[in-house]
Amino acid sequence: MKVFEVKDLSFKIRNRHILNNVSFELEKGHWLLIAGPNGAGKSTLLKIASGLWKKQQGTVKIWGKEIEKYHIHDLAKKIAVLSASFYPMYNINVYEFIKLGIYSRTNFFAFYSKKTKRDIELAIEITETKDFLKKGILELSQGELQRVRVAKILAQNPEIMAFDEPLSHLDIKHKIWLLELLAKLRASGKTIITVIHDFPISYPYPDEFLLLKNGNIIFQGSREREKAVIEAFKEAFDINLYLSDNFLLPLKE
Repeated sequence: MKVFEVKDLSFKIRNRHILNNVSFELEKGHWLLIAGPNGAGKSTLLKIASGLWKKQQGTVKIWGKEIEKYHIHDLAKKIAVLSASFYPMYNINVYEFIKLGIYSRTNFFAFYSKKTKRDIELAIEITETKDFLKKGILELSQGELQRVRVAKILAQNPEIMAFDEPLSHLDIKHKIWLLELLAKLRASGKTIITVIHDFPISYPYPDEFLLLKNGNIIFQGSREREKAVIEAFKEAFDINLYLSDNFLLPLKE
């Protein structure tokens, strides 16, 4: 059984079609990269598929069960989402913010258990956020805040981790660090979905690609179809590309 199934998702705002009959499946422990130009429907697809937005047409299933039928705490054990936009209104302590990932998937009493504390400490260690735990999140740089948000997802410890533009605001060192982290999570059995604009440096990592343009799928398949993947990226972004040391780079004309 597939861990994640999306079938015939369509979505429109007023008379504009954002998604047109989009379908994909994902096996446990696989990493899917969703890419496409601005306005292709990437973020909309992720929001609907993860349950953040209500779908208009189609089905979304996790382990064969429709996403709407999950209780909120049970769904939080299955999937967590790092959204592209985040505008904190309160200067909550970083440590308390990371703890919110635990709260989303458990009850009040388990919130203070020893296991919960270990999960939080591990998330902090992995994301290297220990040095600013006592700061408020409004005091952080954008890059530090992004790492704290990733720590919150890790503390939640869901089966599926979905990231919308996770490399935003990170310097090149931490972009590679996060890609390597996601690869390790995938190797541990986590299922990963990423919407990423930085596809040149992200290209070596995912197992599968889903390319969108104007709300339609123009390519869907594994990285083993290398030539087809590269041609699809060229079509999606209307640029010439070439493969160099396993990175997909624009060709200077």
